[in-house]
Amino acid sequence: MILARLSRAVREQNWFAVVLEFVIVIAGVVIGFQITAGAERSAMQSRMDRALVRLQVEVEQSAGMLDGLVDAYQGLNVSRTEAIERLLARDFEDMDEARLASGLVAINLYPAFSPQQGVYEEIVSSGMLSSLGGDNEAGERLRNALSRYQREVTFLQGQIDYMRASGLAAPSTMDFPAVILEYAPGTVRERRYAVDWQAAADDPELMQALLQGNNRMRATTDWWEDTLEAAIALCDAIAEHTGRPCEIVTEAIE
Repeated sequence: MILARLSRAVREQNWFAVVLEFVIVIAGVVIGFQITAGAERSAMQSRMDRALVRLQVEVEQSAGMLDGLVDAYQGLNVSRTEAIERLLARDFEDMDEARLASGLVAINLYPAFSPQQGVYEEIVSSGMLSSLGGDNEAGERLRNALSRYQREVTFLQGQIDYMRASGLAAPSTMDFPAVILEYAPGTVRERRYAVDWQAAADDPELMQALLQGNNRMRATTDWWEDTLEAAIALCDAIAEHTGRPCEIVTEAIE
């Protein structure tokens, strides 16, 4: 119909009508583009909102795992330090032997960390990452927190691989005669380590292995703590957008 009117206006040399019809056509095209673009933006925002809700759950689960591992490392570090001090002082009175033995043997503890990354990978593959959270300060904080967390996870995994490789060449306190593996029915792994503390104090090679292992475990603890801190920061940044507080449930490590 517009084409017919336009042809008639040209034949009649009604230039005002020609211009008017062109304006109507162009305005219709522009409005159509705006409606389409607005619908696409709305759909993308809806997708991002849903992705952030799922990402928060994913990060909360990873943070809970990290928190449990950090607690385990810190507890073993405390026990190991007490064991070292008692061995150096040859003070074995009123000691919690089982707890201190656990710290003494745990000098090559490098569990893998494989957090769930399904939602993050979906965000990256869909192209949402660059605009995640919006073009504002809150969005920038979110993207920075996400980038930091991913860097920490990658670094942690690399350090664990390195420490595992170097730890294979390092002596283990479990290999010394003063440390004995015993059968312990009813425990998770049905075993426990018993230590001849006097013999351990008299063995300079065991003491050297213990001190070196303590250094490795404390460095590893720092890397786990850094990754946990980044996970909590990311969870809090996501919570700014979802409106739901970050809820981390610590996963107990046996």
